[in-house]
Amino acid sequence: MTTLQNVESSQWQAQATEMKQKGLVRCEWLTATHNGGDAFEISLMLSTEDLSENLILVTDIEASIESLVSVYPNVSFHEREVAQMFGVEFIGSDDTSPAFEIELSGFPLRRDFALATRSDTEWPGAVEPDENAKRRPSLPPGVLPEWNS
Repeated sequence: MTTLQNVESSQWQAQATEMKQKGLVRCEWLTATHNGGDAFEISLMLSTEDLSENLILVTDIEASIESLVSVYPNVSFHEREVAQMFGVEFIGSDDTSPAFEIELSGFPLRRDFALATRSDTEWPGAVEPDENAKRRPSLPPGVLPEWNS
């Protein structure tokens, strides 16, 4: 059984600690959703040892949140991944090295990140069956108008 629980960001670490004391001893994953600007939703899935119960803790943050490494040591990789892909800061984390050994310019999983191949690709302007007819040029999905200027 999986339960979803919303938590205030100020209670993030305390709630995770309480859940561990209640038997949710496994940290399965931690991820983020970018809501625009500095707004993010952070989700953490916890499980009992036998996987019979699952809990997803969810909180809304503004660019930073307390690290859970002191509660669930294995969350370190997930925090580093979210930091590298979204730019979220995990306060109190002692390992801030990138999760992946790739050079990134920006944070590729943010909604405002320009996907270069989409921005640079020439999209069709003719319609069938009259190949000479022009249609209104359109932007590819996920490309904002200001990226092409």
